[in-house]
Amino acid sequence: MSRVEQGFLAAGAVGLVICGLGVSLDAKAMLSAWLPAILFALSLPLGALTILMVHGLTGGRWGDAVRQPLRIMIAMLPFALILLLPVLMRLDLIFPWAGADPAMLPEQVREKLAYLNMSFFLLRFAFCAAVWLILAWTMLTLEDPAKRGSGRKYALGLILHALAVSVFAIDWMLSLEPEFTSTIYALCEASAEVVGAFALAILVLAARRAVEVMPGGEEDVALSEDLANMLLGFVLTWIYLAFMQWLVVWGGDLPDEIHWYVIRGDDGWHYLLYLMVALQMAAFAGLLSRNLKRSHAGLVWLAGIALAGHFADVFWRIRPPLFSGGVLALWHDAAAWIGVGGLWLALFLFLLRRPDKIVWWKREVAHG
Repeated sequence: MSRVEQGFLAAGAVGLVICGLGVSLDAKAMLSAWLPAILFALSLPLGALTILMVHGLTGGRWGDAVRQPLRIMIAMLPFALILLLPVLMRLDLIFPWAGADPAMLPEQVREKLAYLNMSFFLLRFAFCAAVWLILAWTMLTLEDPAKRGSGRKYALGLILHALAVSVFAIDWMLSLEPEFTSTIYALCEASAEVVGAFALAILVLAARRAVEVMPGGEEDVALSEDLANMLLGFVLTWIYLAFMQWLVVWGGDLPDEIHWYVIRGDDGWHYLLYLMVALQMAAFAGLLSRNLKRSHAGLVWLAGIALAGHFADVFWRIRPPLFSGGVLALWHDAAAWIGVGGLWLALFLFLLRRPDKIVWWKREVAHG
């Protein structure tokens, strides 16, 4: 491993040690901070899966350019799923319906207990994990996206992936507050995953190549413009879906639905909301500028802003209902993000430098 990878690995190890200390002191507080970090780490390979399958159906130079970083993100999927195990072992500390006395739950929640029970929850998670691992294996071993007949695989894969993301978003995010209902939440999550994965892929590509001088899909169009235009479409979809959810909840003005936004608008969380909105709007406005899209530094900044917006979005949606205590309690979050981020970056950079490692099982089968 390189020194940078060793540094991230060491930081991750230190973070995990502090997380272990946090669990011994207050397991609920530590796992509550662990969950947003893991969901962010998982969102990137899930978004990469979506993008690669869409590109498999549509084609285009933009997808060919970011194919390698997206494949490496997909290879990170098993690692992210493994990091969910601590939460799976203590669901009762995170989800209010898990292990609770039904008589003590609100009537709305009791009506959902046929779906929200631990056995069925674990079964659904196993289904989602199996779908994603099969899709990841397929995407990593399919060398030629334009191969005859592969379009059906991509179409079927997108359908299964959409189902798995919907189930996972309802189970691991919406059920943190089981009184709240949103039929658009899974779409918001899927669009946010795509923004985060594509923004990171652009950053990786731009760090290694001068994309602003590479040819795009049309004459007199640089590859950087194509990538920025795709990112613009993803960001715009994300903003639209998030705004529509807020508009529907605001128009309905129902106490149980409004409460979801009230929690995220009090106790200082509104500052994070302002930051998230500012990042989204800055990315959207910047992606309208052709000069920025044709500039290497401009493309890097725009992708970085979009990725930061995704980070803020995940933290803002997941952390507030799980948070208790003052600012000092955020040390749990610092430990979780350092632990998860350090390990994730160390493995990601290692695979980026040695992409042959992501398909080792294919070679073993071929030589077996």
